[in-house]
Parts: sequence; structure tokens; C-alpha cells
Amino acid sequence: MSFHFIILVSILIAAASPFQAFASVAERVRATLVIDNVGVIPMTESGATLTERTVVIEDDRIVAILPADRSRDYPGATRIDGSGKWLLPGFSDMHVHLGNDRMLRLLTGQETPKDGTAVLQDLFTPYIANGVLQVFDLASMPETIGQRIEIESGRILGPHIVTAAMIDGEEPILPFGISKAAATPADGRQAVRDAQADGHRYVKIYGRVDLPTFTAILEEARSRGIRVVGHIPQRGQGMTASFFQPGYDLVVHAEEFAQQTAIPDKTAIPAYVQMARSNGTALVATLSANKRILEIASDPASLGTREDLRTLSPEFYSLNVDHNPYAAQSNEGFVGYAGSIVDFNGPFVRAFSQAGLTVLTGSDAGVPGIAPGYSLHDEFEALAEAGLDNRTILEGSTRLAAKWLGVDDDRGTVAAGMRADLVLLEANPISDIRNTRKIAAVIRNGRYIDRAVLDGMIADLRERNRR
Repeated sequence: MSFHFIILVSILIAAASPFQAFASVAERVRATLVIDNVGVIPMTESGATLTERTVVIEDDRIVAILPADRSRDYPGATRIDGSGKWLLPGFSDMHVHLGNDRMLRLLTGQETPKDGTAVLQDLFTPYIANGVLQVFDLASMPETIGQRIEIESGRILGPHIVTAAMIDGEEPILPFGISKAAATPADGRQAVRDAQADGHRYVKIYGRVDLPTFTAILEEARSRGIRVVGHIPQRGQGMTASFFQPGYDLVVHAEEFAQQTAIPDKTAIPAYVQMARSNGTALVATLSANKRILEIASDPASLGTREDLRTLSPEFYSLNVDHNPYAAQSNEGFVGYAGSIVDFNGPFVRAFSQAGLTVLTGSDAGVPGIAPGYSLHDEFEALAEAGLDNRTILEGSTRLAAKWLGVDDDRGTVAAGMRADLVLLEANPISDIRNTRKIAAVIRNGRYIDRAVLDGMIADLRERNRR
């Protein structure tokens, strides 16, 4: 069984609900929004940081970025004083797991979740409040497509959702229905066809897929324009290089390399980096998830002190805190092994980045103990601790994430014509990555949501959960 065994216990969808007390936030206001005297971190490939700018937004698009002294009157516009603040693209979490009712039934055996277990908006509020305006869901089901429709229609306030269907081997680690089983190459090809028919443009390969089936999945995916991401299957079998084939575009954990040998082998890092370089394969590191797993196994009581988990509804809070599988493995052997993976991951990701390869930011939000929304900021800080510079980290969550997903003509940078999915920070994250937590406001599709409203949404969510 995978060390990084995924039990998806994020808040699960129960019904498409209105914004309740925050309904006004969701209204599509076709007006002009002007942010004055703001610093801009455009995250364009060659764009330098800009100071004292006026940013003009109409409807859901940025229409102008002007020197503040050249700004003009915009009759009827909402004007925001951005003095001392910094505007940059909304963040992307490139590795999350969004739940739904069927997933809950499959994981817990409940025929019907309790009434009010979760509300659709509640699932996405922590992402929005943390400036996470795009997510890559790596265990997507047909229900996830429905969630995406609700958001893109404007009925729910949430991040853009990009979906990948999961394909595992003959005996999937996760229940059938969450993961498709592919025991043969023919099964693998059919799984790709099914994923495309369900509306997915990506498939994720899990750890039990054999090499012939893996190759068949890649061939079928390439023929259909489907991109392949995932784990490196058949751990410990000495087959690592065999899986780096054309079309295997993204490894979604640094730990996948750590676990190719019984004990993580730092001397193999140059070879692993070369495999990825030769194949054009990018990486989502999920460093913070491994750090959390080590923390939980070392000190299970730490779960009870975590305010970031309080946005989970009571049933799922209990699964995270009272029945966390990593807390259940609180023993010297597991703690030592978890620590060895953390020790490997930092040098590996640093070498991967220094080789000029793409590192995208992802947190594995939805895994027990990994809090949606908040965990991406944990990942930023873990990447900085590993030695990546702050601009590189932010690129992996903005421009490069959008480019990898093929949506960089719509979002991921601050420039005229781009979608107004933005985060306004109180301090510059280039100088200190921890400043990504200092969110003054979030702008989603041109809708300005200030800190007071964001705090109110979170406070309301936590209070309802406590009740």
C-alpha cells in the first residue's frame, strides 16, 4: 500500500446552495473597478515588478495598467486605495482532492450522508479565502464535472477546477468508482476513452498500474489529446526509467522518487532529474504534505490544535483529527521512514528546480490533515525552505501553472486582456513568501471581496461547523 495513502476527507458536496449571508458577493456586477497606487507583480515571463500603478478592471477583465500619475476619472467606478499593497495573479493549487457524496459513501460505507453534512459552497470557501482561484483535482469523478459547472455558471463562488480521472491497477488502492481499474493494456485504453467521455482532459496513473498497461494508457491518451500525470508505478522494482515515456507529463509527488528504493537514495537524485529532463516531465512536489504526515505521526495530539482544519464539517473534522490514518501509525518505524522521505524531498526538489525543470505548486489538499486552501501557503513555505527562490515558487502557482494547463491566454498573469482573478496582498511576497498569507482582498472574475467579507465567510463556516 502506498505510503501516501489517500483518503479523501475534504468537505463533501451535499447540495448546490446559495451564498446565504454572502449572496451579494456572488452578484455579477458589470461595473468598473479601479485599484489605485498599487504595486503589481505581473508574473509575466519578462515582467518586472511595478510600483505605484492604477489597475482598471471592467466586468471580468483587466483593461489597463497605468502609472498612477496618469490615471483618470472613471465615472461610476468602484475605487480601491492600493497604497502599500501588492497585486498578483490568483494562486493555483495543482494537486487537490475534492469530495462528493458518492465518494463519502465509498470511503465510509454510509448509504446516505447525514443531512447537512456539508454544503457545496462550504467546500470552496477556504480556497477562495486563501486566494486559491484554480485547482487541479487528481481523483475526479463525474460529480467533479458538476462542481465545475456550478462554479463556472456563477451559482457558486469557487476556483476554476481542472479534472483528472484516476486509473490504477488490477486491485486499486482506492475504491472502484473513485479510481478506475486497469489490469490489462486493453483496460487501460478503455479507461482513457471513458475518462474523455466523462469530460476529463487529463488522467492520473496510480501506483499499481503495470508497465504494459502504463504504455497503452500513454499511447491512447496521446492519440486523443489527453495528458497523463501521476505516480511512478511499481515502486521498488528497479523500473523507474521505464515509465518516463513520451506523454508522461507530470509526476505529482516528490515522494514518488524517494520511494523508488526501499530507503530514499539521495545519490540517485541526478539520475532522477535526468529522467525527467529527457522526457520533459514536470513536478508537483507536495513537500508540505509529507511534512504534515511526519508531524501527525510524531505528535498525533497536534491535530487538535490545528485551526486550519476547523473549516471542515464535524464529520470530516472527526475523520481528520480523531481517525487520522497517519496518527494511527505513530510508531518509531513509520516516523523514521516518514522523516527519511522529508529529508530526501528537499534536496531532490532543489536539484530539479536548479536543472531548469518546471516545479508546480500543489499541496494534496483533501488528504487527512491537509487543510484545503491553507495548505497551499504551507507548500509555498516548504518550497522556500527547500531552497527555491520566492519568484520561482510564485511562478509555479501562477503563470507556469496556467501555461502547463493550457489556460495562460486567460489567466495566470496580471496584464491587459487577462481575466481578473487576482489576489491583493498587504506585503510583497517576493521579499518574504510568508506574505502570501496576508491577503487584503481576493478578486474573482472581477468581483472584489475584501478581507472583512472573507473573514466573515470563514467565521460563519466555522461557527456552523461548531454547532
